[in-house]
Amino acid sequence: MKNLMLILMLLFGLSAYSQTMEVSDWDNNGILEFVKYSKDGIMVEKGNLLNGKYHGNIYSYYANGVIKSISRFSNGVKEGTWKLYNTNGDITHEIVYEDNRRVQSSITRYFE
Repeated sequence: MKNLMLILMLLFGLSAYSQTMEVSDWDNNGILEFVKYSKDGIMVEKGNLLNGKYHGNIYSYYANGVIKSISRFSNGVKEGTWKLYNTNGDITHEIVYEDNRRVQSSITRYFE
């Protein structure tokens, strides 16, 4: 019942932004896998939810399908190395989180 309420809340919230979301727990381990799509049917985000919070790696995408960011959570808490990319797929930032606090960051610039 708790998972059903979570799914309904997520779907209701997404309707305001014209996005759809598919959620499954195919291996019945309590960790829900989700995929969000734009109103045009383009995948914009995918990852896992645990207790209604981001859990594990979360992948975000630009409209052209190129990876936008890879972030990591542990039951809603930011952790590990996050990577952000430009629209060409080149890494632009790396940010390290420990226990929801940013402890390190770097920027990569590309010159032609």
